[in-house]
Amino acid sequence: MRIFKLLIVSFVAVAFFSCEPTYVKEYSWAYPVAGDWTLTAYVDGTAVSNPFEFKTYNSSFGKDSVWIDDYATTSSNGHFWSFKTKVAVDMTAKTFSTVGSTNRITGYPIKIIVSNGKVIGTDSITMDVIYGDDPTTTYQLAGHRTTSYEEYTQQ
Repeated sequence: MRIFKLLIVSFVAVAFFSCEPTYVKEYSWAYPVAGDWTLTAYVDGTAVSNPFEFKTYNSSFGKDSVWIDDYATTSSNGHFWSFKTKVAVDMTAKTFSTVGSTNRITGYPIKIIVSNGKVIGTDSITMDVIYGDDPTTTYQLAGHRTTSYEEYTQQ
């Protein structure tokens, strides 16, 4: 009887530990605008930067804005231009913009103007940006999604 109990316990343990949990991927309300991107900056159609990393992600203040961020933590180490700011978003049209948001990088309080921001399909992004410390130049940031979500389908 003891061997029988040992076999039952062993069988249950093997069955329990061999089961893999099933995960269901849930998207943030901000997807497909939110994501990790590789962008290049252009001025009048000419590239003025190497490709750089960029993030867009949801804010915690409701479903009307997202953060755009070039991973900057100080004014000296942004990937293109040290900035992090919040932009208004229209999830139906997958567009975003702001009139003159303040940069959230400590010690670098410039104004940021974002216009014509748009996610095209599920994997391309473009936006026009004017930085407060270079107000005469409009930079077009454009690129593609770095993290892909192949199972995403447009509704």
